[in-house]
Amino acid sequence: MILPHDTASGPSLTDETHQFFSEKGELSASPDFEYRAEQQQLAVEVARSLDEGSGLLAEAGTGVGKSLAYLVPAIKFAIECGKKAVISTHTINLQEQLVRKDLPLVKKLLGRDFGVSLLKGRQNYLCPKRLRLALNQSGDLFSSSEDEELRSIANWAKKTQDGSLASLDFKPSPSVWAQVCSEPHVCTQRTCGAGSSCFFQLARKQAGEATVVVVNHSLFFSLLDPSRPEDQE
Repeated sequence: MILPHDTASGPSLTDETHQFFSEKGELSASPDFEYRAEQQQLAVEVARSLDEGSGLLAEAGTGVGKSLAYLVPAIKFAIECGKKAVISTHTINLQEQLVRKDLPLVKKLLGRDFGVSLLKGRQNYLCPKRLRLALNQSGDLFSSSEDEELRSIANWAKKTQDGSLASLDFKPSPSVWAQVCSEPHVCTQRTCGAGSSCFFQLARKQAGEATVVVVNHSLFFSLLDPSRPEDQE
């Protein structure tokens, strides 16, 4: 549920957003800025929905600048109200674009630092515990080519920062990755606590502490429905 934004102490988020995206607003300081009435309108409607605590369904074409239009008011709202902004995208590629490109720009434009977390479904993360088990049983589980993949994953595991499949420099066969990725019954908070080397549990901990969490639709809806597995995309 979205709660109304308290405007008693100053300008409303709607007014601030209108000014921010105007021809002489804060966004105009960006060297790549080009005033777009559609972008300003979309941003204002997002801000108004947050001010009023109402829902919003909006659509905009390519080139409008949709990402900034919803990120800026959503993040300003989250920071000012002490809440968490959850941004959901269609694909993991779009998640990574937001985290690597758009959100650093928003930090610069707002002049504010805030925690950002990219959270994927658990099958996208390497489980160090399952990797160790697979290495111990590699002779029984894998062919020679699969065993080479497993060794390459083990070497990558020593240097990766996030343990995410997307950061692996080759695409492993599904049968190999299925033996080493996070799995609900093996990788739990009890067995792979957030203080350990478990990449999935660490990602969950970071998401809990971040102001902005970027997920994809499959994961978002699985988290809303406890009966669905959280090892989706």
